Amino acid sequence: MTLTLKHAIKIEATRDLVFKALTDIDKMSAWHCGTVEGQIAVGSQMHLNPKPGLKFSYETKELVSNERIVQTCTEGPGNSVGKELRFALSDAEAGVTLVQLSDGDWTEGDDHLPFCNTHWGGELYRLKKYVEEELS
Repeated sequence: MTLTLKHAIKIEATRDLVFKALTDIDKMSAWHCGTVEGQIAVGSQMHLNPKPGLKFSYETKELVSNERIVQTCTEGPGNSVGKELRFALSDAEAGVTLVQLSDGDWTEGDDHLPFCNTHWGGELYRLKKYVEEELS
């Protein structure tokens, strides 16, 4: 059985601001844990180094302005490679963006699943704080 991690958060900002914070490397570096390098564009690689000795690389497969980002992990520990990371943006209410994040396909019982789940919750919270306090 495979599982998909799912997270959601509401951010008091327009989809345009949230999308920029998710796709502009300089902006992403301001809120993401660790370092961020590369480019977020279809066919390009982005590299996340959340802490020394830990590296993840993602290739952007789909980029729909203010709506969706789909990436596939191409480098990472354990069985990270091949997992799909998806951000979906929608209007929750006037001036509020709903960000939905999914990270799959995890096998049931994977020892890294609870750590990754905690990590993504923290990252979305940092995204929210950055967009609401720095970009709005």
